[in-house]
Amino acid sequence: MKAIFEFKGYFLEYMIDNKLIGTTLLDNPDREEIGYYSRIDSIAEENIVLDNKKVIKKGTKFFTRIYPLCGKTI
Repeated sequence: MKAIFEFKGYFLEYMIDNKLIGTTLLDNPDREEIGYYSRIDSIAEENIVLDNKKVIKKGTKFFTRIYPLCGKTI
């Protein structure tokens, strides 16, 4: 039996010191690799406001990973 899920988009995780700070939702991926190996290390060039209203301040080191967001089975 093959389960088919309704596709909802992607979510981008923001991590600081290996702790999840928050996420943002995306319609399209911003990179080719998806999942654990999609990690990109960055330094915030400006303040980043996440979906949970937390802020990553300018100059903070963080990394992101992107994952698919699936809904219910069709």
